[in-house]
Amino acid sequence: MKRTFLPILAAFALIVAASASYAQTASAVGSWTITIEAPNGKRSVNLIIKQEGHKLTGLMRSERGDRPLESVTVKGNEITLVQKIQAQGQELVVTYKGTVEKDSMKGDADFGGFAQGTWSAVPFKEGATAPSTPAPQTGAAAGNISGVWNFTVETSAGTGSPVFTLKQEGEQVTGTYKGQFGEGPINGTVKGGDVKIVVKVNAQGQDLEIIYTGKVESANSMKGKVQLGGLGEGNWSAKKQ
Repeated sequence: MKRTFLPILAAFALIVAASASYAQTASAVGSWTITIEAPNGKRSVNLIIKQEGHKLTGLMRSERGDRPLESVTVKGNEITLVQKIQAQGQELVVTYKGTVEKDSMKGDADFGGFAQGTWSAVPFKEGATAPSTPAPQTGAAAGNISGVWNFTVETSAGTGSPVFTLKQEGEQVTGTYKGQFGEGPINGTVKGGDVKIVVKVNAQGQDLEIIYTGKVESANSMKGKVQLGGLGEGNWSAKKQ
Protein backbone atom coordinates (compact mmCIF):
# COMPACT_ATOMS: atom_id res chain seq x y z
CA MET A 1 0.00 0.00 0.00
CA LYS A 2 2.80 2.44 0.92
CA ARG A 3 4.64 1.76 -2.35
CA THR A 4 1.49 2.53 -4.31
CA PHE A 5 0.72 5.66 -2.29
CA LEU A 6 4.12 7.36 -2.83
CA PRO A 7 3.92 7.51 -6.66
CA ILE A 8 0.40 8.93 -6.32
CA LEU A 9 1.71 11.70 -4.05
CA ALA A 10 4.52 12.47 -6.51
CA ALA A 11 2.09 12.66 -9.42
CA PHE A 12 -0.23 14.90 -7.39
CA ALA A 13 2.68 17.26 -6.59
CA LEU A 14 3.49 17.57 -10.31
CA ILE A 15 -0.14 18.34 -11.11
CA VAL A 16 -0.25 21.05 -8.41
CA ALA A 17 3.00 22.61 -9.69
CA ALA A 18 1.75 22.60 -13.28
CA SER A 19 -1.55 24.11 -12.20
CA ALA A 20 0.24 26.91 -10.32
CA SER A 21 2.38 27.68 -13.38
CA TYR A 22 -0.69 27.75 -15.62
CA ALA A 23 -2.50 30.04 -13.16
CA GLN A 24 0.33 32.58 -13.36
CA THR A 25 0.33 32.38 -17.16
CA ALA A 26 -3.43 32.78 -17.25
CA SER A 27 -3.23 35.81 -14.95
CA ALA A 28 -0.98 37.58 -17.49
CA VAL A 29 -3.37 36.92 -20.37
CA GLY A 30 -5.76 39.75 -21.08
CA SER A 31 -5.92 43.46 -21.80
CA TRP A 32 -3.84 45.83 -19.65
CA THR A 33 -3.05 49.50 -19.33
CA ILE A 34 0.74 49.62 -19.12
CA THR A 35 2.50 52.77 -17.92
CA ILE A 36 6.14 53.08 -18.96
CA GLU A 37 8.47 55.53 -17.22
CA ALA A 38 11.81 56.44 -18.82
CA PRO A 39 14.38 59.07 -17.73
CA ASN A 40 12.72 61.75 -19.84
CA GLY A 41 9.11 60.77 -20.28
CA LYS A 42 6.10 58.68 -19.31
CA ARG A 43 3.37 57.13 -21.43
CA SER A 44 0.46 54.75 -21.03
CA VAL A 45 -0.70 52.37 -23.76
CA ASN A 46 -2.90 49.30 -24.10
CA LEU A 47 -1.00 46.01 -23.63
CA ILE A 48 -2.79 42.92 -24.98
CA ILE A 49 -1.49 39.43 -24.15
CA LYS A 50 -3.05 36.33 -25.72
CA GLN A 51 -2.48 32.60 -25.31
CA GLU A 52 -2.33 30.59 -28.52
CA GLY A 53 -1.89 26.95 -27.56
CA HIS A 54 1.23 26.81 -25.39
CA LYS A 55 2.56 30.11 -26.73
CA LEU A 56 1.96 33.65 -25.47
CA THR A 57 1.77 36.55 -27.91
CA GLY A 58 1.23 40.25 -27.35
CA LEU A 59 1.09 43.75 -28.73
CA MET A 60 1.02 47.35 -27.54
CA ARG A 61 -1.79 49.52 -28.91
CA SER A 62 -1.80 53.32 -28.95
CA GLU A 63 -2.96 56.19 -31.14
CA ARG A 64 0.04 55.38 -33.35
CA GLY A 65 -1.29 51.89 -34.08
CA ASP A 66 -0.40 48.37 -32.98
CA ARG A 67 3.19 47.36 -32.22
CA PRO A 68 3.63 43.57 -31.87
CA LEU A 69 5.87 42.10 -29.19
CA GLU A 70 8.72 39.83 -30.26
CA SER A 71 8.09 37.52 -27.32
CA VAL A 72 6.11 37.12 -24.11
CA THR A 73 7.52 34.73 -21.50
CA VAL A 74 6.05 33.85 -18.11
CA LYS A 75 7.91 31.60 -15.66
CA GLY A 76 6.26 31.30 -12.29
CA ASN A 77 5.31 34.86 -11.43
CA GLU A 78 8.11 36.38 -13.55
CA ILE A 79 7.26 37.94 -16.91
CA THR A 80 9.48 39.18 -19.75
CA LEU A 81 8.24 41.21 -22.71
CA VAL A 82 10.53 41.92 -25.68
CA GLN A 83 9.75 44.52 -28.33
CA LYS A 84 11.73 45.77 -31.33
CA ILE A 85 11.23 49.34 -32.52
CA GLN A 86 12.81 51.52 -35.19
CA ALA A 87 14.40 54.78 -34.00
CA GLN A 88 16.00 57.04 -36.62
CA GLY A 89 16.70 54.04 -38.86
CA GLN A 90 18.20 52.00 -36.02
CA GLU A 91 16.61 48.88 -34.54
CA LEU A 92 16.21 49.10 -30.79
CA VAL A 93 15.36 46.13 -28.55
CA VAL A 94 13.27 47.11 -25.53
CA THR A 95 13.01 44.54 -22.72
CA TYR A 96 10.44 44.67 -19.93
CA LYS A 97 11.03 42.35 -16.96
CA GLY A 98 8.82 42.11 -13.92
CA THR A 99 6.39 40.14 -11.81
CA VAL A 100 2.75 39.17 -12.25
CA GLU A 101 0.36 39.62 -9.34
CA LYS A 102 -3.36 38.86 -9.15
CA ASP A 103 -4.50 42.08 -10.81
CA SER A 104 -1.29 43.97 -11.55
CA MET A 105 2.18 43.69 -13.05
CA LYS A 106 5.31 45.79 -12.58
CA GLY A 107 9.03 45.75 -13.21
CA ASP A 108 12.03 47.34 -14.90
CA ALA A 109 12.58 48.33 -18.53
CA ASP A 110 15.79 48.41 -20.57
CA PHE A 111 15.76 50.55 -23.71
CA GLY A 112 18.38 48.83 -25.84
CA GLY A 113 21.14 49.50 -23.30
CA PHE A 114 20.80 53.27 -23.78
CA ALA A 115 18.57 53.93 -20.78
CA GLN A 116 16.59 52.21 -18.05
CA GLY A 117 13.15 52.80 -16.62
CA THR A 118 10.23 51.17 -14.86
CA TRP A 119 6.78 49.95 -15.86
CA SER A 120 3.52 48.91 -14.25
CA ALA A 121 0.25 47.53 -15.57
CA VAL A 122 -3.35 47.23 -14.37
CA PRO A 123 -6.35 45.63 -16.10
CA PHE A 124 -7.60 47.73 -19.01
CA LYS A 125 -11.01 49.34 -18.50
CA GLU A 126 -13.27 49.72 -21.52
CA GLY A 127 -13.72 53.34 -22.45
CA ALA A 128 -10.51 54.38 -20.71
CA THR A 129 -8.26 56.61 -22.76
CA ALA A 130 -4.52 56.36 -22.38
CA PRO A 131 -2.88 59.70 -21.53
CA SER A 132 -1.57 61.46 -24.61
CA THR A 133 2.03 61.66 -23.46
CA PRO A 134 5.14 61.34 -25.63
CA ALA A 135 6.86 58.00 -25.96
CA PRO A 136 9.90 57.57 -23.72
CA GLN A 137 13.01 58.56 -25.61
CA THR A 138 16.29 56.72 -25.49
CA GLY A 139 19.73 57.38 -26.87
CA ALA A 140 18.69 56.51 -30.41
CA ALA A 141 15.59 58.69 -30.18
CA ALA A 142 16.48 61.25 -27.55
CA GLY A 143 15.87 64.11 -29.95
CA ASN A 144 17.99 67.23 -30.26
CA ILE A 145 21.01 67.70 -27.96
CA SER A 146 21.09 71.48 -28.44
CA GLY A 147 21.71 73.33 -25.19
CA VAL A 148 24.29 73.94 -22.49
CA TRP A 149 26.01 70.85 -21.06
CA ASN A 150 28.21 70.42 -18.00
CA PHE A 151 30.92 67.85 -18.75
CA THR A 152 33.01 65.90 -16.26
CA VAL A 153 36.26 64.64 -17.79
CA GLU A 154 38.48 62.16 -15.94
CA THR A 155 42.04 61.43 -17.11
CA SER A 156 45.25 60.18 -15.50
CA ALA A 157 46.28 63.84 -15.14
CA GLY A 158 43.17 64.81 -13.19
CA THR A 159 39.55 65.87 -13.56
CA GLY A 160 38.13 68.74 -15.59
CA SER A 161 34.68 70.33 -15.83
CA PRO A 162 34.32 72.07 -19.21
CA VAL A 163 31.06 73.62 -20.39
CA PHE A 164 29.77 72.88 -23.90
CA THR A 165 27.20 74.99 -25.71
CA LEU A 166 25.80 72.82 -28.49
CA LYS A 167 23.54 73.41 -31.47
CA GLN A 168 22.25 70.43 -33.44
CA GLU A 169 20.81 70.68 -36.95
CA GLY A 170 19.96 67.27 -38.35
CA GLU A 171 22.95 65.06 -37.62
CA GLN A 172 25.41 67.99 -37.50
CA VAL A 173 26.53 69.57 -34.23
CA THR A 174 28.30 72.92 -33.78
CA GLY A 175 28.98 75.09 -30.76
CA THR A 176 31.62 76.34 -28.36
CA TYR A 177 33.84 74.80 -25.69
CA LYS A 178 34.99 76.55 -22.52
CA GLY A 179 37.33 74.77 -20.14
CA GLN A 180 40.89 74.35 -18.88
CA PHE A 181 42.25 74.51 -22.44
CA GLY A 182 40.56 77.87 -23.01
CA GLU A 183 37.77 78.38 -25.53
CA GLY A 184 37.28 76.87 -28.95
CA PRO A 185 34.80 75.92 -31.66
CA ILE A 186 32.96 72.60 -31.73
CA ASN A 187 32.05 70.41 -34.68
CA GLY A 188 30.50 66.97 -34.49
CA THR A 189 27.74 64.55 -35.35
CA VAL A 190 24.89 62.65 -33.71
CA LYS A 191 23.88 59.46 -35.52
CA GLY A 192 21.33 57.29 -33.79
CA GLY A 193 22.59 57.09 -30.23
CA ASP A 194 26.24 57.75 -31.16
CA VAL A 195 27.74 61.18 -30.58
CA LYS A 196 31.10 62.56 -31.74
CA ILE A 197 32.30 66.02 -30.73
CA VAL A 198 35.57 67.55 -31.95
CA VAL A 199 37.02 70.55 -30.11
CA LYS A 200 39.89 72.64 -31.49
CA VAL A 201 41.79 74.85 -29.06
CA ASN A 202 45.17 76.56 -28.82
CA ALA A 203 46.90 75.56 -25.58
CA GLN A 204 50.06 77.55 -24.85
CA GLY A 205 50.70 78.16 -28.54
CA GLN A 206 49.99 74.57 -29.55
CA ASP A 207 46.97 73.60 -31.65
CA LEU A 208 45.11 70.79 -29.94
CA GLU A 209 42.26 68.64 -31.27
CA ILE A 210 40.18 66.94 -28.57
CA ILE A 211 37.79 64.20 -29.69
CA TYR A 212 34.83 63.09 -27.57
CA THR A 213 32.96 59.94 -28.64
CA GLY A 214 30.14 58.24 -26.78
CA LYS A 215 26.45 57.57 -26.37
CA VAL A 216 23.43 59.79 -25.83
CA GLU A 217 21.76 58.06 -22.87
CA SER A 218 18.73 60.34 -22.67
CA ALA A 219 17.70 63.90 -23.46
CA ASN A 220 19.70 65.03 -20.42
CA SER A 221 22.76 62.77 -20.23
CA MET A 222 25.66 61.50 -22.34
CA LYS A 223 28.92 59.67 -21.65
CA GLY A 224 31.89 58.16 -23.44
CA LYS A 225 35.64 58.33 -24.14
CA VAL A 226 37.90 61.29 -24.91
CA GLN A 227 41.18 61.55 -26.86
CA LEU A 228 43.27 64.57 -25.82
CA GLY A 229 45.13 65.21 -29.07
CA GLY A 230 47.93 62.74 -28.36
CA LEU A 231 48.35 63.93 -24.76
CA GLY A 232 46.32 61.12 -23.27
CA GLU A 233 42.81 59.77 -23.02
CA GLY A 234 40.04 59.43 -20.48
CA ASN A 235 36.34 59.11 -19.77
CA TRP A 236 33.62 61.74 -19.81
CA SER A 237 30.01 62.19 -18.78
CA ALA A 238 27.69 65.14 -19.34
CA LYS A 239 24.48 66.52 -17.89
CA LYS A 240 22.30 69.10 -19.59
CA GLN A 241 21.62 72.31 -17.68
